[in-house]
Amino acid sequence: MTRNKNGGIKAMLAVFIAMFVLLAGYLVYIIDVYGAYWFASPYNTRVTKQKNAVIAGSISDRRGVTLAESDPDGARHYSTNDEIRLSCAHAVGDSSNQTLGAQALLSKYLLGFEQKTGDRLSYLFSDEKRHGDNVSLTIDAKLNRYAYSLLEPNAGAVIVMNYKTGEVLCMTSAPAFDPEKMDAYLSGDEPLADGAMVNRATMGRYTPGSTFKLITAVAALRYLPDAENRVFVCDGPLAFDAASGKQVSLAEAVDSDGNVKEGYALLKDFEDEVHGEITLSEAMKHSCNHTFACIALEIGADRLMKTAESLGIGGEYAFSELVAYCGSMEKPTTDFELAWSGVGQHKDIITPIQLCMLTAGIANGGVAMEPKICLSVSDKSGNIKKRLTSEEYKELFRGNEAEFLAEAMRGVVTGGTGKNAAVDGLSVCGKTGTAEVSSSGKFKPHAWFTGFVADAAHPYAITVIIENGGGGGKIAAPMAATVLEKMMELGY
Repeated sequence: MTRNKNGGIKAMLAVFIAMFVLLAGYLVYIIDVYGAYWFASPYNTRVTKQKNAVIAGSISDRRGVTLAESDPDGARHYSTNDEIRLSCAHAVGDSSNQTLGAQALLSKYLLGFEQKTGDRLSYLFSDEKRHGDNVSLTIDAKLNRYAYSLLEPNAGAVIVMNYKTGEVLCMTSAPAFDPEKMDAYLSGDEPLADGAMVNRATMGRYTPGSTFKLITAVAALRYLPDAENRVFVCDGPLAFDAASGKQVSLAEAVDSDGNVKEGYALLKDFEDEVHGEITLSEAMKHSCNHTFACIALEIGADRLMKTAESLGIGGEYAFSELVAYCGSMEKPTTDFELAWSGVGQHKDIITPIQLCMLTAGIANGGVAMEPKICLSVSDKSGNIKKRLTSEEYKELFRGNEAEFLAEAMRGVVTGGTGKNAAVDGLSVCGKTGTAEVSSSGKFKPHAWFTGFVADAAHPYAITVIIENGGGGGKIAAPMAATVLEKMMELGY
């Protein structure tokens, strides 16, 4: 009896030990993945206490331009240049942790949590208040300021990444807040523009429009035999029964004068274009709605969803230095919904950072790098304690998918809808998007451009979104080109 009892106790002990190990492992995982979010939380009392005990370190851009610093009393101050302060506000963040910028996400360095015991003890034997470490961001303040000036007075965002290293060189969002005025905002003494506290580059959730055709093209490559060489036929609008959403013949949906009959809906190309026989690459070049809608209808909702999910749509974006919202996609249930989903409408959603990472993955041979905003960490004396370490996020593309998309996107810029993104001396590849957000036409579409420079000397991906800006090819593409030109001027 005693032996059985002892055996039971040992078994229970083994179970408790196993549960403890699992819990400990899970905690290590949570801290590793979500540690930055914990530090960023305004409810983190440990960080609040540390702010009172430590003078926060300074934040500068990659060129050494001061973006935030503390005075001897610990009060936080920001760039004296109004344009730099506004354009870098979301990247830097605020001292109240109302936003998720560097001040919150990198507070473990700025407030000295990562300092060695010896460094902490040295302050005990001096009259000096303890200082946190200084952080240098990957952001270029001049580039941010320039991109922000192009966005105003529109709402939108511009983000530029090094697709080889993951460094974020430009991340600006409009409208912006002034970090020097946070107390006035919180008290209500200073007006704040709607959505000014939201970093649209990382948290803006938008209908992708035709930029989603990059995903539909991948689905075609994966599920349609010889999709690269297949000839599709764009012979005009696709017609659907409005009540059931079922596809019908065009003849059934329009009268003899070409007017749409009541109870039917059409999916058209821009300005009623008809492209005739067209390859997948050419369909990308001309952003042919007919072809990509037909691809979606042929492969089906499940396969389109599966492809989107494999490329990160609907997944979790947990990065150590950046809070990034992911996109989403609601499964289409009718032909009409599926067709529209294939061209980036229906209920498809994407964020600029996610689209930029997807684009960067194409440029980088299929591998997307984790976005990084911390270039280095140094102590008060200027000694470097940490440098940027590039990390792979995920291999998004298989086989020759990235190569095919890159070539197709090159055609978009050389002779397609993205011609306005061309820059002399650079091999720019891209995709435009014009996302319809109002069925009544009351609001202009969101204008998109996402692309990259196909040059090892200039490994940069760029994504531009302008809310209610109009056509992506006319509005967002030239803005992307102007930002890339500015980058060359700055020596990138």
